[in-house]
Amino acid sequence: MKPRSVNSTVVLALSLFGACTWPLVVTAQDLGDSVTEISGAASVFTALTHTRIDQGTSTDTNTEPSLGISGNVGGQLQSGANSLALRYGGTLETERDRGDGEQTENSSVVGVSRFSHFDPGSRFDFNLGHTVSSVRNDTGFVVNPSDYDTQNTLNAGAGIRFFPGELSTLRFSGEAGKSFGSGQLNDRESFTAASEFSRRLSERSSGGVNISRSWSYDDDIDLKIDSAQLVYSNFLENGTFRVGAGVSQADTEYPDGSLTESEAVTGFLQRTWDATDWQTSVEYNRRLSDSATDLSLEPPGDIEFIPDTIRIRDLVVSDSILVSHNTSRLCSACNLGLAAEAAILESENTGATTHEYSSTIALGYQLTSLQRLSFAYGWQGDAGEDADTVIDQIHRFNISWIRQLAEETSFSVELDQSYLRSRLERNDQEQFVLRLRLSKGFSLVGQPR
Repeated sequence: MKPRSVNSTVVLALSLFGACTWPLVVTAQDLGDSVTEISGAASVFTALTHTRIDQGTSTDTNTEPSLGISGNVGGQLQSGANSLALRYGGTLETERDRGDGEQTENSSVVGVSRFSHFDPGSRFDFNLGHTVSSVRNDTGFVVNPSDYDTQNTLNAGAGIRFFPGELSTLRFSGEAGKSFGSGQLNDRESFTAASEFSRRLSERSSGGVNISRSWSYDDDIDLKIDSAQLVYSNFLENGTFRVGAGVSQADTEYPDGSLTESEAVTGFLQRTWDATDWQTSVEYNRRLSDSATDLSLEPPGDIEFIPDTIRIRDLVVSDSILVSHNTSRLCSACNLGLAAEAAILESENTGATTHEYSSTIALGYQLTSLQRLSFAYGWQGDAGEDADTVIDQIHRFNISWIRQLAEETSFSVELDQSYLRSRLERNDQEQFVLRLRLSKGFSLVGQPR
């Protein structure tokens, strides 16, 4: 396992941030109603990792002890016209090989943050964003998250609004994005100019027209995508409903001067159901895009669903559906979260079709006022032309018992299991990690003014 010095610095800084924020439990109360919700934790842990690699005729095994630190922070803050949503987590771990005594540093970090300024009484708005993603293009799925390549992306944008009538709004905006990483993950950039016209149809519903043009530059390939879409949204008594339909056209210019054109019907359908103790959402999307262009498309405000890994794509027509459900109705002491996503991607450059799948299950049960038992399962899989034949997949299980020692201080015992199964030219792997963790956290809750 190769060390990643850049990631180690980021994760260490994140962990120290979690440690330094413990005193904020007292001092940040002065923020009062300006704080919506923010929480985080820093922890130290010791672990024993057992790895098995299937060599066909034999099995290689390895067991390594390790020490590490980890941190996470997340939540939403709002003050006047300014709002910040963030969610980060990272780990820095040092392992010792029991055979030769060699030490290896491993690290992983994923997360996202979005800052926005929006004042209904002003014409101007702007936003900033940062995302850290694990990329599996070169590695495929791996049992150790630190073995993935890491990509950082930054995006920023601004808009100006006009009001041609009491019920209508016209917004012009620009958004820019850039990626940072190694190899193909570095120096990808794009810019999007858009205009949005919306009109309120009733107290709960509105309709509009969105038009945009995106430019991207990636590996000497220039891409331009023009899109137009009709949209409708309705805030229902039990949730929301949004639908859109339109068309996108792309022009791709290659280093040799050749030019190709692509066109696709696009659209989306979103429906959410909200209650006091459960929430369900269904979302369908059909898009014409590539990973470089996505850098400058203003991301949605909901950052709760962050994929474990992503793939860098060329120009594709993608059809995806995401279903999620969260509930606390099973019992008075438990909560359940479910999510599943499937996508079909057709490359406009090669004509190849691929399929991507993912699912998660999370169940928590409050044993006593001081003890909690949690179970989580996650699966990701990739398939080629045949949707039923998964060629690369990974299963992850996590079971943890948490005992609260004091306010915001806890001790936990965790068992992580990872199973890698692949039809590619690489070996199946299994990894089991037993971890003892001591954590210190903080939590702030308030109501916006």
